[in-house]
Amino acid sequence: MTKLLKILPLTLLLTACASTFGDQAQNAITYQEALQSPSAALGKTIIVGGPIISYNQTANGTQIEIANAPLNDQDAPSIRGNMSERVIINIADHIPAEQLQNVRISAIGSITDMAEMTRYGNTKIIMITATQHRIWRTTKPMFDPNNKERYGYTYKVE
Repeated sequence: MTKLLKILPLTLLLTACASTFGDQAQNAITYQEALQSPSAALGKTIIVGGPIISYNQTANGTQIEIANAPLNDQDAPSIRGNMSERVIINIADHIPAEQLQNVRISAIGSITDMAEMTRYGNTKIIMITATQHRIWRTTKPMFDPNNKERYGYTYKVE
């Protein structure tokens, strides 16, 4: 019983800090908080995530555009993002294009710019420089040639 009482506080502490980004996540703002006061949000730490819309390899790393999506308690983004809420994430690492196909990403970093685009609807865009990121893989489609047998079906390329 005493061992249980010693382990219980540690367990509660670990579950309270379940964020992917650790202590940095405690002071981070959300996408909606940044939009409420754009001038005050510049330079602040933000956590964002969502499905990747597009990406571009730059001289300084990788630039990824996402549709902002709600995050769970481990900072994993939802599968569906809001297309009128976009985020451009600048990552210092070069991420190979094949790792950015059909995935979601979450990132923490500082806000460097904010804009509103009205040409194709009312789209709000936040640009960040990421200090950390995590790629969340989705399951492969059932009939992907590289997929293992699933639900009794296999796809054979001849």
